[in-house]
Amino acid sequence: KNFFKALVALPLFVICCFNLVACSTKNSNIRTYYDLVVQSQAILDKYADDIYQNWYDAIYNDKFYGSIDLAVASAESDHEDDVKFLEENDAKIEQSYKSVRDGKYAENVKSVMDAYSTYYEFVVNVSGSFSIFESNKETYKKQLASELKKLHFEI
Repeated sequence: KNFFKALVALPLFVICCFNLVACSTKNSNIRTYYDLVVQSQAILDKYADDIYQNWYDAIYNDKFYGSIDLAVASAESDHEDDVKFLEENDAKIEQSYKSVRDGKYAENVKSVMDAYSTYYEFVVNVSGSFSIFESNKETYKKQLASELKKLHFEI
């Protein structure tokens, strides 16, 4: 009798263990994705703020010889290591996104990715006027923070 109980219980045990490992891996993947985006967000925030400040100083405080190009280039130079990190982390985020985009949190993950991509492109590839940069900087920053917060509550 005990042998037959064990024979039936063993496959059930194996299936349960497999499901636990699979769930753990999925949670690990979503957490990795979340952490990578949070890391980039912190750097994007500082970098965007410095671009804004330099640009402001060039226009209103006659710094950088009044040159917007020089002001933005100065911020880029000051954040050279950060930009390199952002580029490397962006590749990791895209790879991580592929592993979580069809999972349980697909809608949240897509919203985070959309907000992140918009913010990343906006900061790394600066263009447009000062007033557009000024208004969009805070909008994109807050949108990414909001989407990350929603994802954090889900995981």
